[in-house]
Amino acid sequence: MSYGGPPDLPRVPSAGRPLTGQRKHQSDESAYKIVSIRLRSAEFESFFDQANALGLTSNLALRIAARRIAGFLEIDQAMRGQLEKITAAIGEISENLGRLHGAYVESGKVDPGELARQRVAFGHEFAELDASLRSILNVSRRRTDGRRLLEKATT
Repeated sequence: MSYGGPPDLPRVPSAGRPLTGQRKHQSDESAYKIVSIRLRSAEFESFFDQANALGLTSNLALRIAARRIAGFLEIDQAMRGQLEKITAAIGEISENLGRLHGAYVESGKVDPGELARQRVAFGHEFAELDASLRSILNVSRRRTDGRRLLEKATT
């Protein structure tokens, strides 16, 4: 796999001068490679029906499959929901800690029991987040899983 260098960054005009030759929002076709596949009629119909049932175009469904096989990051709805739940819980803990801080500022006293509960809750949520991110970011496992998909298809 080769690295094509840094991505094209938008040019910023200097001293109020207009940009010349600035491209409008166009995709760089040279950044993509086209892969053609041949399917039997029944294979295509089944594939198309399944992709369509999920609201995907054939192209997007094939791209997702290729990305999974290659080990690229794809986050499913369940993982996305889990991350949103963890984020909400961490936000709630943050608000609770803010309230504890406000009470300390007003009275000069802290409820050590509540502080300990929030600390444990934060530790739990952080461990959940860490485990989720490790699972998502484990490139070698994703590539092995993708390779297994291909191996199963050939046996």
